[in-house]
Amino acid sequence: MRAFLRKASAARTLLLVATALPCFGQPVEFGVKGGIPLTEAFETGSFFLIDFGEGATSATRRYTIGPTVETRLPHGFGVEFDVLYKRLGFDDLTKDLGVNYSHLRTSANSWEFPVLATFRLPHLLRSDPYLESGPSFRALSGVSATMTTTFFNGYLTTSSTSSTDGHLSDRSPYGVAAGAGLNLRFGRLHVSPEVRYTRWRQDRMLDPELYSNPNQVEVLLGLTF
Repeated sequence: MRAFLRKASAARTLLLVATALPCFGQPVEFGVKGGIPLTEAFETGSFFLIDFGEGATSATRRYTIGPTVETRLPHGFGVEFDVLYKRLGFDDLTKDLGVNYSHLRTSANSWEFPVLATFRLPHLLRSDPYLESGPSFRALSGVSATMTTTFFNGYLTTSSTSSTDGHLSDRSPYGVAAGAGLNLRFGRLHVSPEVRYTRWRQDRMLDPELYSNPNQVEVLLGLTF
């Protein structure tokens, strides 16, 4: 939670800076950005023997959405800041001694804060192609982890819910994003389809059957004024 609050505080600071830039003669565009993740949030696998094993599956929700603000600078340069929300989770099944099974189901709110330098290429067919790159940060909130354990082939079952999970807390909060897109103008409305790639640092602790996917690819659409 402290990490999330630190990221939220940084997001507010950057947003205030972007809001203040019009006072210095720099145009600013505000709007919303949404899209579809093309990759899973977690890399998963399975490994089972007679008496032990583990198998996991990712439960990535196929949407991303949040506010965006971009400041135009001279010579085609600019700075973009997004606050992107997505819902994620996973299921993890482990077997112990051949008769005890534990099923972990998690869900969480993922918040990403990319800060991107943008560069607009020469005008092409009524559109402005652009490139973007910069650091990205992320944090989680609303973590729910429910563990259901079955002993002795179903004779005894226990269940518990927690607001923390080691696989989620081990995710790296830092990464680097890069993308390319087109800025289409319809009066004051700007429509910007793009493809964005983010490379996250590896998890601090790696479970070979369940870990955060360091490669994230998304198709995004921005609507700004």
